[in-house]
Amino acid sequence: MARAKWILFPVGGLAVAALAVFLLDRAEVIDLDFGGDGKALAAEDGDKKKGKKGDDEEEEIVPVPVELALAEGRQIAAFYRASSFVEPDRQVNLVAKTTGRVHKVSFEEGDWVKKGQVLAELENDRERIRFRQEELRAAERERERDRSRSLLERKLITQEDFDAKESALELARAERDLAGVALEETYLRAPFDGQVTERLIVPGQHVNPSEPLFTLVDFEPLRVRINLPESIARKVSDGDEVHLIAEAQEAPVPAIVERVAPVVDPTTSTVRVTLLVSGQPEALRVGGFVKVRITTDTHTDALSVPKLALVEEGGLRSVFVAEADSVRKVEVRTGLYDESHVEILDGVSEGAMVVSLGQGGLRTGSRIEVLNAAMVGWVAPEPAESEDGDESGDDDETEIAQTDDDRDE
Repeated sequence: MARAKWILFPVGGLAVAALAVFLLDRAEVIDLDFGGDGKALAAEDGDKKKGKKGDDEEEEIVPVPVELALAEGRQIAAFYRASSFVEPDRQVNLVAKTTGRVHKVSFEEGDWVKKGQVLAELENDRERIRFRQEELRAAERERERDRSRSLLERKLITQEDFDAKESALELARAERDLAGVALEETYLRAPFDGQVTERLIVPGQHVNPSEPLFTLVDFEPLRVRINLPESIARKVSDGDEVHLIAEAQEAPVPAIVERVAPVVDPTTSTVRVTLLVSGQPEALRVGGFVKVRITTDTHTDALSVPKLALVEEGGLRSVFVAEADSVRKVEVRTGLYDESHVEILDGVSEGAMVVSLGQGGLRTGSRIEVLNAAMVGWVAPEPAESEDGDESGDDDETEIAQTDDDRDE
């Protein structure tokens, strides 16, 4: 074979070089002998092209990592949520009943008191003295009445004289009682068992009538008052159990419906419902904010899946059902919702495995890798063996060998 000779002119060098590259890329075999074996160069270039084509054909589909959950029967309940504040059974501001100077304070904030105990005392020397005077005067009038009765029995005085003594005694007793009231008003007593939450006075302070001195709270029981829409209030009855959740607390506190108002507030179209909390749960504080969860409906043995498995698009709800090593998107019809699950009325059968996490990159036919297979009892299918893999390689080698033989010929 004649050797190929190339003459490069400076003016057309670039054009010729470009043409040479194009011919090398397009031709199956170009026998250019640059002092070596042209067949070797052609074979090497063919191998590179074959390898690139094979990589494209054998590119693997990367499965999407997901977690699965079982569609199974369970009790599911629908809730209505409201919010309110914790109120004590009773809370009063104790005020002064008379003018005076504080003589003694017997209890501090946080102290528990019994009904009738004296919380504070005003200076009452004058009231004590007056009460004692009226007490003695009443006793004197009583003695005079008794002497008059003896004289009347002996008919030494008239009935009118005795009646006058009787009236004088009644008047003295009234004056004594009035002095006793004035003395009692200098004492501030607890009207019920409770805890002092505020002390607003100090000894020596001058107070006036109706001036707040203490705040007393009865914590047993606690109450929560909420306003419910009329449609929800119809589903609530006295004695129903509800749950309260305080801020920064996860465990719910049980309460019962104490009473449902018989009327609807015309300005808000709501019904006042009072809830009763027994004891003094540590999670609840008077005045604290609480969320109220009321059960409005319950279905037992309802087919349900985790709420996270539900996909909502364009007003339609669907789930991805795992089948072998891929998934299928299935439209579903839902029922009740609770905190973690949703009832499935149609679209999925009991025992189906649905994707509960990782739906973002899925579509029908997507390959999946189950991350929680052991937890849910998922058995991954065996990967199918490729019947063409080895044969394809042999064909490639044969093809190359035949090409080399053809070149030799």
